[in-house]
Amino acid sequence: MKIKIAARLAPFSHTPGSGCLIPGTTLELRAFPTKLTIPQAGIEHKCQVTGPVQNFTLQQDLEKNCVWIFGKGEEGFFRIKVEATDEGFNIGAEHIPYEMQFVKKTHIERLSLGGHKLQNWDYPQELEDSLPVLFLLGQKIPHIEPFALKGTASLLQMPTDRNKIASALDALLKAGFSKILVPRLFDDQYQGLSPEETIDGNPSILVQEGAKIIRSLFFKQNERRLAFLPTLAPRFHSGRMVSLMADGIGEIDFEWSKGLLKKAIFRVKTAGDVVLELQKEIKTFRVRKNLKEKGKTQCAKEPLVLSAGSTYFLDRFKK
Repeated sequence: MKIKIAARLAPFSHTPGSGCLIPGTTLELRAFPTKLTIPQAGIEHKCQVTGPVQNFTLQQDLEKNCVWIFGKGEEGFFRIKVEATDEGFNIGAEHIPYEMQFVKKTHIERLSLGGHKLQNWDYPQELEDSLPVLFLLGQKIPHIEPFALKGTASLLQMPTDRNKIASALDALLKAGFSKILVPRLFDDQYQGLSPEETIDGNPSILVQEGAKIIRSLFFKQNERRLAFLPTLAPRFHSGRMVSLMADGIGEIDFEWSKGLLKKAIFRVKTAGDVVLELQKEIKTFRVRKNLKEKGKTQCAKEPLVLSAGSTYFLDRFKK
Protein backbone atom coordinates (compact mmCIF):
# COMPACT_ATOMS: atom_id res chain seq x y z
CA MET A 1 0.00 0.00 0.00
CA LYS A 2 1.14 3.52 -0.76
CA ILE A 3 -0.08 7.03 -0.15
CA LYS A 4 -0.65 8.49 -3.60
CA ILE A 5 -0.46 11.88 -5.26
CA ALA A 6 -2.73 11.98 -8.28
CA ALA A 7 -1.65 15.35 -9.72
CA ARG A 8 0.72 15.16 -12.70
CA LEU A 9 3.09 18.10 -13.13
CA ALA A 10 3.37 19.68 -16.56
CA PRO A 11 3.47 23.50 -16.28
CA PHE A 12 2.80 25.47 -19.46
CA SER A 13 2.74 28.92 -21.04
CA HIS A 14 0.97 30.42 -24.04
CA THR A 15 3.43 33.33 -24.32
CA PRO A 16 5.74 33.36 -27.38
CA GLY A 17 9.33 33.59 -26.20
CA SER A 18 8.62 31.83 -22.94
CA GLY A 19 11.09 29.19 -21.79
CA CYS A 20 11.77 26.32 -19.43
CA LEU A 21 14.58 23.97 -18.53
CA ILE A 22 14.79 20.80 -20.60
CA PRO A 23 14.38 17.91 -18.11
CA GLY A 24 17.65 16.09 -17.53
CA THR A 25 19.74 19.21 -18.22
CA THR A 26 20.33 22.74 -16.94
CA LEU A 27 19.72 24.20 -20.41
CA GLU A 28 16.78 26.42 -21.29
CA LEU A 29 14.52 25.86 -24.26
CA ARG A 30 13.01 29.11 -25.53
CA ALA A 31 9.98 28.72 -27.78
CA PHE A 32 8.39 30.89 -30.43
CA PRO A 33 5.62 29.79 -32.81
CA THR A 34 8.05 29.23 -35.70
CA LYS A 35 11.43 28.89 -33.96
CA LEU A 36 12.90 27.02 -31.01
CA THR A 37 16.23 27.95 -29.47
CA ILE A 38 18.54 26.55 -26.79
CA PRO A 39 20.60 29.74 -26.18
CA GLN A 40 23.39 28.25 -24.02
CA ALA A 41 24.04 25.60 -26.70
CA GLY A 42 23.75 27.97 -29.66
CA ILE A 43 21.03 25.75 -31.17
CA GLU A 44 18.20 27.04 -33.35
CA HIS A 45 15.43 24.97 -34.91
CA LYS A 46 13.02 26.33 -37.50
CA CYS A 47 9.48 25.00 -37.14
CA GLN A 48 7.65 24.18 -40.34
CA VAL A 49 4.64 26.25 -39.32
CA THR A 50 2.86 29.06 -41.12
CA GLY A 51 1.13 31.67 -39.01
CA PRO A 52 -0.91 33.08 -37.60
CA VAL A 53 -0.57 30.44 -34.87
CA GLN A 54 -3.47 29.95 -32.52
CA ASN A 55 -3.32 28.41 -29.04
CA PHE A 56 0.49 28.39 -29.04
CA THR A 57 1.71 26.41 -26.01
CA LEU A 58 5.05 25.53 -24.42
CA GLN A 59 4.64 22.70 -21.90
CA GLN A 60 7.35 21.34 -19.64
CA ASP A 61 6.30 17.72 -19.12
CA LEU A 62 8.02 16.63 -15.91
CA GLU A 63 6.27 13.27 -16.04
CA LYS A 64 7.60 12.25 -19.48
CA ASN A 65 10.89 14.19 -19.16
CA CYS A 66 10.41 16.31 -22.25
CA VAL A 67 9.04 19.60 -23.53
CA TRP A 68 6.09 19.94 -25.89
CA ILE A 69 5.40 22.82 -28.26
CA PHE A 70 2.03 22.78 -29.93
CA GLY A 71 -0.68 24.93 -31.46
CA LYS A 72 -2.62 25.42 -34.64
CA GLY A 73 -1.07 27.00 -37.74
CA GLU A 74 -2.38 27.63 -41.23
CA GLU A 75 -1.77 23.96 -42.12
CA GLY A 76 -3.54 22.70 -39.03
CA PHE A 77 -2.56 21.38 -35.60
CA PHE A 78 1.15 20.80 -34.89
CA ARG A 79 2.96 19.19 -31.98
CA ILE A 80 6.75 19.09 -31.49
CA LYS A 81 8.52 17.07 -28.82
CA VAL A 82 11.89 18.18 -27.44
CA GLU A 83 13.89 15.83 -25.25
CA ALA A 84 17.47 15.48 -24.10
CA THR A 85 19.53 12.31 -24.39
CA ASP A 86 23.07 11.22 -23.57
CA GLU A 87 24.08 12.27 -27.09
CA GLY A 88 22.21 15.55 -27.56
CA PHE A 89 18.69 16.70 -28.33
CA ASN A 90 15.77 15.23 -30.22
CA ILE A 91 13.65 18.06 -31.64
CA GLY A 92 10.73 16.57 -33.51
CA ALA A 93 12.22 14.13 -36.03
CA GLU A 94 15.62 15.84 -35.95
CA HIS A 95 18.52 14.74 -33.73
CA ILE A 96 21.06 17.44 -32.84
CA PRO A 97 24.30 16.08 -31.34
CA TYR A 98 25.52 18.06 -28.34
CA GLU A 99 27.92 17.26 -25.51
CA MET A 100 26.52 18.16 -22.11
CA GLN A 101 25.72 16.93 -18.62
CA PHE A 102 22.60 14.79 -18.72
CA VAL A 103 20.86 12.81 -16.00
CA LYS A 104 17.78 10.61 -15.91
CA LYS A 105 16.80 9.45 -12.45
CA THR A 106 14.66 6.36 -12.01
CA HIS A 107 13.45 7.12 -8.48
CA ILE A 108 11.50 10.32 -7.89
CA GLU A 109 10.16 11.78 -4.65
CA ARG A 110 6.93 13.78 -4.80
CA LEU A 111 5.25 16.54 -2.83
CA SER A 112 1.68 17.82 -2.78
CA LEU A 113 0.48 20.86 -0.87
CA GLY A 114 -3.07 20.60 -2.10
CA GLY A 115 -2.51 22.85 -5.12
CA HIS A 116 -1.81 21.92 -8.77
CA LYS A 117 -5.03 23.58 -9.95
CA LEU A 118 -4.04 25.12 -13.29
CA GLN A 119 -0.33 25.02 -14.09
CA ASN A 120 -0.49 28.04 -16.38
CA TRP A 121 2.69 30.00 -15.74
CA ASP A 122 1.33 33.04 -17.59
CA TYR A 123 -0.40 33.83 -14.29
CA PRO A 124 1.15 34.24 -10.83
CA GLN A 125 1.44 30.89 -9.07
CA GLU A 126 0.68 30.29 -5.42
CA LEU A 127 3.43 28.63 -3.38
CA GLU A 128 1.20 25.58 -2.94
CA ASP A 129 1.30 25.16 -6.73
CA SER A 130 4.89 26.14 -7.53
CA LEU A 131 6.86 24.42 -4.74
CA PRO A 132 5.90 20.85 -5.79
CA VAL A 133 6.98 21.70 -9.36
CA LEU A 134 10.32 23.12 -8.20
CA PHE A 135 10.85 20.10 -5.91
CA LEU A 136 10.33 17.70 -8.82
CA LEU A 137 12.39 19.78 -11.27
CA GLY A 138 15.28 19.79 -8.78
CA GLN A 139 15.46 16.00 -9.10
CA LYS A 140 15.72 16.16 -12.89
CA ILE A 141 18.89 18.20 -13.38
CA PRO A 142 22.59 17.21 -13.17
CA HIS A 143 24.45 17.89 -9.92
CA ILE A 144 25.95 21.37 -9.55
CA GLU A 145 28.87 22.03 -7.22
CA PRO A 146 27.92 24.72 -4.68
CA PHE A 147 29.47 28.18 -4.93
CA ALA A 148 29.23 31.54 -3.16
CA LEU A 149 25.64 32.55 -2.49
CA LYS A 150 25.50 35.97 -4.07
CA GLY A 151 22.92 37.75 -6.18
CA THR A 152 19.58 35.95 -6.08
CA ALA A 153 21.36 32.88 -4.67
CA SER A 154 21.63 34.78 -1.38
CA LEU A 155 17.88 34.18 -1.03
CA LEU A 156 18.60 30.47 -0.53
CA GLN A 157 19.50 31.32 3.08
CA MET A 158 16.18 30.63 4.77
CA PRO A 159 15.08 32.15 8.10
CA THR A 160 14.87 29.87 11.14
CA ASP A 161 11.49 31.32 12.12
CA ARG A 162 8.88 29.07 10.47
CA ASN A 163 6.48 32.01 10.33
CA LYS A 164 8.80 33.79 7.89
CA ILE A 165 9.58 30.85 5.61
CA ALA A 166 6.65 31.32 3.21
CA SER A 167 7.56 34.94 2.49
CA ALA A 168 11.24 33.97 2.05
CA LEU A 169 10.30 31.26 -0.46
CA ASP A 170 8.05 33.71 -2.28
CA ALA A 171 10.97 36.18 -2.60
CA LEU A 172 13.25 33.41 -3.90
CA LEU A 173 10.76 32.42 -6.59
CA LYS A 174 10.06 35.99 -7.68
CA ALA A 175 13.67 37.16 -7.87
CA GLY A 176 15.44 33.92 -8.74
CA PHE A 177 13.19 32.65 -11.53
CA SER A 178 11.49 33.87 -14.68
CA LYS A 179 9.27 32.22 -17.30
CA ILE A 180 8.56 28.59 -16.27
CA LEU A 181 11.05 28.32 -13.38
CA VAL A 182 14.04 29.35 -15.50
CA PRO A 183 16.65 30.28 -12.87
CA ARG A 184 18.63 33.53 -12.86
CA LEU A 185 21.37 34.78 -10.56
CA PHE A 186 20.59 38.43 -11.34
CA ASP A 187 17.07 39.80 -11.00
CA ASP A 188 16.70 41.76 -14.22
CA GLN A 189 13.24 42.88 -13.12
CA TYR A 190 14.82 44.88 -10.26
CA GLN A 191 12.24 43.93 -7.65
CA GLY A 192 14.43 44.92 -4.71
CA LEU A 193 14.43 41.41 -3.30
CA SER A 194 18.12 40.53 -3.76
CA PRO A 195 21.49 42.32 -4.05
CA GLU A 196 22.12 43.88 -7.46
CA GLU A 197 25.36 42.02 -8.08
CA THR A 198 26.43 39.72 -10.87
CA ILE A 199 27.93 36.34 -10.16
CA ASP A 200 29.54 33.67 -12.27
CA GLY A 201 28.08 30.22 -11.93
CA ASN A 202 25.29 27.98 -13.07
CA PRO A 203 21.92 29.59 -12.23
CA SER A 204 20.41 26.12 -11.84
CA ILE A 205 22.02 26.06 -8.40
CA LEU A 206 18.74 27.76 -7.44
CA VAL A 207 16.79 24.73 -8.67
CA GLN A 208 19.06 22.21 -6.96
CA GLU A 209 19.31 23.96 -3.61
CA GLY A 210 15.72 25.18 -3.73
CA ALA A 211 14.53 21.58 -4.00
CA LYS A 212 16.70 20.62 -1.02
CA ILE A 213 15.20 23.44 1.05
CA ILE A 214 11.67 22.35 0.17
CA ARG A 215 12.42 18.76 1.22
CA SER A 216 13.96 19.88 4.51
CA LEU A 217 10.82 21.79 5.50
CA PHE A 218 8.90 18.53 5.71
CA PHE A 219 11.49 15.79 6.31
CA LYS A 220 15.04 15.55 7.64
CA GLN A 221 17.25 12.57 8.34
CA ASN A 222 20.23 12.34 10.67
CA GLU A 223 21.42 8.74 10.39
CA ARG A 224 18.56 6.80 12.02
CA ARG A 225 16.76 9.82 13.40
CA LEU A 226 13.86 10.90 11.19
CA ALA A 227 12.23 14.29 11.66
CA PHE A 228 8.73 14.75 10.25
CA LEU A 229 7.51 18.30 9.55
CA PRO A 230 10.51 19.84 11.36
CA THR A 231 9.99 23.36 9.96
CA LEU A 232 6.38 23.36 8.90
CA ALA A 233 5.26 26.85 7.93
CA PRO A 234 1.68 27.54 9.06
CA ARG A 235 0.68 28.17 5.44
CA PHE A 236 1.42 24.57 4.48
CA HIS A 237 -1.02 23.08 6.97
CA SER A 238 -1.94 20.11 4.76
CA GLY A 239 0.01 17.98 2.32
CA ARG A 240 1.67 14.73 1.31
CA MET A 241 5.16 13.50 0.54
CA VAL A 242 5.61 10.13 -1.11
CA SER A 243 8.43 7.80 -2.17
CA LEU A 244 10.96 9.50 0.11
CA MET A 245 14.21 7.57 0.28
CA ALA A 246 15.58 7.38 3.82
CA ASP A 247 19.20 6.24 3.50
CA GLY A 248 19.89 2.94 5.25
CA ILE A 249 16.21 2.49 6.14
CA GLY A 250 13.88 2.34 3.14
CA GLU A 251 11.06 4.24 1.49
CA ILE A 252 8.53 6.45 3.29
CA ASP A 253 5.19 8.06 2.47
CA PHE A 254 3.43 10.43 4.86
CA GLU A 255 0.65 12.96 5.00
CA TRP A 256 -0.48 15.69 7.35
CA SER A 257 -3.50 17.93 7.86
CA LYS A 258 -4.39 20.81 10.16
CA GLY A 259 -0.68 21.18 10.79
CA LEU A 260 -0.16 17.71 12.32
CA LEU A 261 1.15 14.39 11.02
CA LYS A 262 -1.74 12.01 10.29
CA LYS A 263 -0.32 8.94 8.55
CA ALA A 264 3.04 7.40 7.58
CA ILE A 265 4.00 4.23 5.73
CA PHE A 266 7.46 2.65 6.00
CA ARG A 267 8.61 0.14 3.37
CA VAL A 268 11.71 -1.16 5.11
CA LYS A 269 14.85 -2.39 3.36
CA THR A 270 17.30 -2.40 6.28
CA ALA A 271 16.41 -3.66 9.76
CA GLY A 272 17.08 -1.64 12.89
CA ASP A 273 15.63 0.87 15.32
CA VAL A 274 14.72 4.39 14.22
CA VAL A 275 13.91 7.41 16.33
CA LEU A 276 11.02 9.52 15.08
CA GLU A 277 11.28 13.21 15.81
CA LEU A 278 7.62 14.22 15.75
CA GLN A 279 5.88 17.47 16.53
CA LYS A 280 5.95 18.19 20.24
CA GLU A 281 2.16 17.96 20.43
CA ILE A 282 2.22 14.27 19.46
CA LYS A 283 2.53 11.87 22.40
CA THR A 284 1.49 8.49 20.95
CA PHE A 285 0.68 6.77 17.66
CA ARG A 286 -0.52 3.40 16.40
CA VAL A 287 1.75 0.91 14.58
CA ARG A 288 0.50 -1.91 12.33
CA LYS A 289 2.16 -4.33 9.93
CA ASN A 290 -1.17 -5.22 8.37
CA LEU A 291 -4.16 -2.95 7.81
CA LYS A 292 -6.50 -5.65 9.12
CA GLU A 293 -4.80 -5.99 12.49
CA LYS A 294 -5.59 -3.93 15.57
CA GLY A 295 -1.99 -2.81 16.00
CA LYS A 296 -0.34 -1.39 19.07
CA THR A 297 -0.01 2.05 20.59
CA GLN A 298 3.52 3.36 20.89
CA CYS A 299 4.96 6.26 22.83
CA ALA A 300 6.33 8.90 20.46
CA LYS A 301 9.63 9.04 22.38
CA GLU A 302 10.35 5.32 22.07
CA PRO A 303 12.44 3.93 19.16
CA LEU A 304 10.48 2.20 16.42
CA VAL A 305 11.81 -1.31 15.72
CA LEU A 306 11.84 -2.15 12.00
CA SER A 307 12.33 -5.50 10.27
CA ALA A 308 13.78 -5.73 6.75
CA GLY A 309 11.24 -6.50 4.04
CA SER A 310 8.29 -5.39 6.16
CA THR A 311 5.79 -2.58 5.73
CA TYR A 312 4.66 -0.52 8.72
CA PHE A 313 1.53 1.61 8.90
CA LEU A 314 1.57 4.48 11.40
CA ASP A 315 -1.54 6.48 12.24
CA ARG A 316 -3.66 7.79 15.13
CA PHE A 317 -1.07 10.38 16.08
CA LYS A 318 -2.49 11.82 19.28
CA LYS A 319 -1.68 14.71 21.54
